[in-house]
Amino acid sequence: MNVDALIIERVEFALGRLDLTPTYRQLLQTVAERHLTAQFKHFEACKPPAYLPFLCCEANGVDPKRAVGVASAWYLLELAAHLLDKVEDQELELISVPQSARGIYTNLSTGMIFVAEWILNHLELDCVDAGAAWDIQRAFQETVLAVCSGQHLDLSVASPDLSTCWQIAEAKSGSAFALACYVGTRAATNQSERLRAMENFGRCLGTIIQISDDIEDLGRNPHHDDRKPILSPLANAYLAHISAYQGASRPPSSSDQTETPPLNNSLILYLRLESLKYAEMARNELNTIQLALGPREQILAILNHLSWLGASVN
Repeated sequence: MNVDALIIERVEFALGRLDLTPTYRQLLQTVAERHLTAQFKHFEACKPPAYLPFLCCEANGVDPKRAVGVASAWYLLELAAHLLDKVEDQELELISVPQSARGIYTNLSTGMIFVAEWILNHLELDCVDAGAAWDIQRAFQETVLAVCSGQHLDLSVASPDLSTCWQIAEAKSGSAFALACYVGTRAATNQSERLRAMENFGRCLGTIIQISDDIEDLGRNPHHDDRKPILSPLANAYLAHISAYQGASRPPSSSDQTETPPLNNSLILYLRLESLKYAEMARNELNTIQLALGPREQILAILNHLSWLGASVN
C-alpha cells in the first residue's frame, strides 16, 4: 500500500474543492508533498509516523484504506503544528528564514488546519460511519487544544523545572501521537479497551519522539548570534536540577555546559533512560489487547526504531 500517495491524493482532492487562490493552493500542496517525502526518506528502517493511523486500523482487523481520511488530516495537523512551533519558538532564524517569511509560515499552518478539518467533514469517502466520524472530529478538536495548552506553557514559563518539561512534552508531542493511534483505531472499532490502549501507546511514542529530538539537538549544537549552544528546555531543566542537587548556587550557563562534558554525558544518559522507560510503557499497552500480527509488528518496529534513537550509544 502506497501510503504517501494515498495521503497526497486526499490532500489534492480537498484542495481542489476549496475556494483558494492558485498560488496558495500550490504552496499548500508543495509543502505537504515535500515534508511527507522527507519523512519517508528519513525512516528507512521502519514505517514512518504517517503510517500510524493506517497500521492501527489494520491491527484492529479492518482494511487500512478506511484510515485514509483520518491519516491525511492527522498528517496535515502534525505538519501545521511543526511549522507553528518553529515560528513561535523563533527557530526560523536558525534555518535562515527571513523575518518576512514568518507570516507566510503562520498563514500556511492555519490553512493546513482547516484543510484537515474539511477532510474530517468528509470521512464518508472512507466508509467511516457517522458515530465514528463524530468521535474522531471531537478527538481532533480536543488534541489541538491540548497541544496549544502545552505550547502556551512552553512559551510562558521562562525556566521550567523537570516536572513542567515532561508535562509540556506529553501535552505537545505525546498528545499528537496519541491522536494518530486513537483515530486510526476508531476508524476500525469502538471498543473502549482497544481505543484506550492504542491512545496510551501513542502518547508514550510521541514523548519518545520528543526525547529523540532533544538528543539529536545536542549533537547538532546550533548557536545563537552570541555563539552559545542552544539546549532544549528539558535539557536545561535537567542540568539545573543536577546543579541544584550538587549544591551549585546557579543553573549552569551555556558556556558552563561546553566546559563540563560529564554533565552533558549525564544528560544524554538521563534522556536515554527516560526513552527506554516510555518504550516499556508503550509495549505494555499493546500487550493488553489482541492485534493482527503483521501490523502489530510494524507498529513495534516504529517504537523500537525511535526508542533506539533515544537509547543508542554513539
